[in-house]
Amino acid sequence: MKRKIILFACCFAMLPLHGQAQSSSTKASRQASSAPTESAPYVREGSGTVCTTAPRVDWLPEDEMRLLAEHRGYRIKTFKVANNSCYEIYGFDRTGQIVEAYFNPVTARLVRQNIAR
Repeated sequence: MKRKIILFACCFAMLPLHGQAQSSSTKASRQASSAPTESAPYVREGSGTVCTTAPRVDWLPEDEMRLLAEHRGYRIKTFKVANNSCYEIYGFDRTGQIVEAYFNPVTARLVRQNIAR
């Protein structure tokens, strides 16, 4: 069971990005929270991501968001609305890596992205 928990943590970006130092307090908090509890079960990171609470009339049109994402170097395979608050893109980034990206539909700002390794 330990191996599965560690694998789960590695796969969903719970570890720091390359080149970032990790403080001892951060290490301790990760070790303390490595076992699931009833109050805080494991949930895929960002599954409840809220990009905006603005009404849909304030959102950028989907076609415009597609163009902005393509201009930033994304090759889009799937484009959809996620969690009723984000534009979500599945496709490839500039380097050709498979990517899942979430954008704020009002500002077109990248909120989060997952890159397949």
